[in-house]
Amino acid sequence: MKRLFICVEGLTEEIFVERLLRSHLWHHGIKVERPLQAKKDFDPEGSRGGFTNWPAMEADMRDWFGDHPDTETDRCRFTTLLDLYALPPTVPGYPGLRAATTAAHVTAIEAAIATQLEEPRFWPYLQRHEFEALLLAYPPALAVIFPGSGPAIAQLETSIAGLNPEDINHGAATHPAERIKTAIPEYYSLKASNAFWVAAEVTLERMCARCPRFRAWLE
Repeated sequence: MKRLFICVEGLTEEIFVERLLRSHLWHHGIKVERPLQAKKDFDPEGSRGGFTNWPAMEADMRDWFGDHPDTETDRCRFTTLLDLYALPPTVPGYPGLRAATTAAHVTAIEAAIATQLEEPRFWPYLQRHEFEALLLAYPPALAVIFPGSGPAIAQLETSIAGLNPEDINHGAATHPAERIKTAIPEYYSLKASNAFWVAAEVTLERMCARCPRFRAWLE
């Protein structure tokens, strides 16, 4: 059995992995273990959630690798589901604030992270530009979960028409989460659970059809 360990940005991504990705990957012979939220400091009992402290995360992931060696029956593999948006400047390969504008730039950062950690069982993944890009793969799903925001969601859909969701600008006012928040202010009141319900309505199939980097990682 292949066991997959995923280090995630925060609670939103953890719920997404637990409730959507786990069952999908199980059918492909992969057991997804409980996700590990990003470490924010060096305190063993410190807070988690939010990709803000690369040195703390690096140390935490090295411990993570060591705690899960391969065995005769289990092959352990490791990856990440972290946002490109607001990337900490100490991350290997960091190109500068909002300088990672293309898929090739993001791939170069992922390669630098892999080189830094020197763990052959690990392949990092950064969501371009953030998790909410996946929700914009099918904007009508937002209207299903937030029916009272139909006109604002229609405006949002018009504003991104023709764009690959992973190309949507990561500027302070235009990154995917901010666009959703502008259209649906209540989205952030229960962000993690709201994101899950929207994601379930979008479906992994639609996400993969519209988001090529995400599809390549999931495959």
